[in-house]
Amino acid sequence: MSIGGRIIFYLIVAGLVANALVLALIQLNSDASAAIERVEAGGWYYQLGFIANFLLTIASVYGFFQYKSRFPKPVNICYVALLILIALVCARDIEQFAKSPNLFYSPKGLGTWINFGLLYFIAEEHYAQKVFRLFRLLCYIFIVFNLMRIAGLGSVSNRLETQNAIRDTTVFLLWVYPFFFLDKTDNTKALRILKYGAMALVAFFALAISSRSYVLISLIFILIKLYRDVNDKKNASAIAMILVLIFSGGYYIMANIQHFNFLNDVLSIFSSRVADDSRTDQLAEFAAQFDWSKLFTGAGITATWNWSADRLARYEWLDNQLILIVWWFGLQTCLIYLYYLIYPLLRPNRADNIMHTNAKIILFFWILACGGFAIYVTISTKLFYYFISFLIGTLTLNAGTITLNGRRYNYIVK
Repeated sequence: MSIGGRIIFYLIVAGLVANALVLALIQLNSDASAAIERVEAGGWYYQLGFIANFLLTIASVYGFFQYKSRFPKPVNICYVALLILIALVCARDIEQFAKSPNLFYSPKGLGTWINFGLLYFIAEEHYAQKVFRLFRLLCYIFIVFNLMRIAGLGSVSNRLETQNAIRDTTVFLLWVYPFFFLDKTDNTKALRILKYGAMALVAFFALAISSRSYVLISLIFILIKLYRDVNDKKNASAIAMILVLIFSGGYYIMANIQHFNFLNDVLSIFSSRVADDSRTDQLAEFAAQFDWSKLFTGAGITATWNWSADRLARYEWLDNQLILIVWWFGLQTCLIYLYYLIYPLLRPNRADNIMHTNAKIILFFWILACGGFAIYVTISTKLFYYFISFLIGTLTLNAGTITLNGRRYNYIVK
């Protein structure tokens, strides 16, 4: 526990807490018809977000130079290569950053990719555990936040109303809380019921914003947890109690659905979207306009295309983060980023550490989401992406050794 590590830990906590405050304030002033990743300064809290991200930039740079020896050389080389490739593309449109400084911490900005270096702080194992505890606390705070926002709605007539209320905070919960939901800290019946109840609420929030992919992902996480708990005989009575509560509550709600206006409205909106498929058409339109001569050089951060669903202006985004990286920064940049996602999944978990297993599960769904399986996913300076970066760091940190039953195993974080 070095003094430098302690200072950087405080910088990270300040940056994460400030980002959490910004997330809540943006949600309170949300316009769901706008892009999820804004680059203009729309309020004082955007300046706060810039300062918070700058603090995390300091932590990322420090972490890389201080802890890079604890990570495989290919991981370090790829981090430097990513920054060089993105810096070269950004340099072509440097005037855009002068006009809009917040662009530096957008998915197109170099600052966002520098902050990916937060993964290196995982090597400071004592403080890394405290960072994870901070994320757990933020999850419960945002669950309460979402419940308060929903309580203020009463009834809804379209999905934009619920998205304006809880979309961004729900996306945070969907990528962060399952990691803690799947752990083994629920060693009492009360804690186990609390965790299932919290995860059920997260699934309900996904339903409220009418995200089919996130509802499915949430249900898969619940099934994984149920499977693990059922196989542990000590948990049998608690699981039985939870199932009885779920089925009883579900039956009562469905039998009296007319009395639950909000839920009735949400189910109607969700059911009307089940067969929608706008993403395939979007990708087809984009592919028809893709300039293959820029496959390796990238089209740059000012690139736009004509999307028929957006008749007001040329569009600059796409519901596929991997293709966006290719479009903006070139194929080689996307391949390096894919290395960061796939390599952690392939590393063996020799000590059978449940934390690593859970991190791999989250990362697997993150890869699917980046490939277009889920929406509202951005490689960004958003709070949930910082958490993904920490998970990648957890899985790529060079192993130490631990002796169990006379055998030596690798471990990453105790």
